Amino acid sequence: MDFIKTHLITKIKDQVKEKQNILKFEGFLFLDNYITDGDKKINRVNKWNVYPKEELIPLNWYQIKGGSLLEVYSQLKDNNFYIYKILDGKSHKMRIKKKK
Repeated sequence: MDFIKTHLITKIKDQVKEKQNILKFEGFLFLDNYITDGDKKINRVNKWNVYPKEELIPLNWYQIKGGSLLEVYSQLKDNNFYIYKILDGKSHKMRIKKKK
């Protein structure tokens, strides 16, 4: 893995931590648009890994292509994601206001 890919992974993890702190939430950030990486479709991320759609086991950072990592980063940076948070016993879909 080269320096640029490693740096991008670090930036993604930083974005996830920042967004989770803003939302006061520790779970998954669901991307608005899934990202196709080979035969996998990435649709959520947490502070440790990215996950393919409808699978429990995360993808290894080394398996993901650079272009897909860049798409994940840009969706997080532009607030193109949502979370599910339980308030008063009901599940609510929440998001941070999108950047213009």
